[in-house]
Amino acid sequence: MSAGPLFELSPETREQTRDRPRWHSMAFLVESMILLVFLAASLAVFIQLFSKSAAWATSAEKLSSAIAAAGNGAERFAANPENTEESAYDGDLRVVTSVEAEKQTGGTLYHATVEVYDDSTLLYTIQTARYVSEVD
Repeated sequence: MSAGPLFELSPETREQTRDRPRWHSMAFLVESMILLVFLAASLAVFIQLFSKSAAWATSAEKLSSAIAAAGNGAERFAANPENTEESAYDGDLRVVTSVEAEKQTGGTLYHATVEVYDDSTLLYTIQTARYVSEVD
């Protein structure tokens, strides 16, 4: 048994393939290269979009945590404005509260500024006030 070709072309088909111009195969190669370049460019754009999206998500998560920490600091101030800690930690965020007292005729108006830091970067600031009456 001899190992011959799997199929054999008829003489007419052989002549047609032999007479076919080479530019057909070159056009196919050029189209393939253009498609490959387009796909590579599209992939690069999508990778940039996804990396930007991940960075924005991380930033948004950090800001949400800072807003919650500032709200907690403002609530601690509202509960006891006279004995509020100047600096506290809420997870890995540092919450700094500065309180100023303003004497009024019937009590004291306390103003507080709550700032939330991540390392040394200021993430969020909130201002609040509470009046404490001296009248029983």
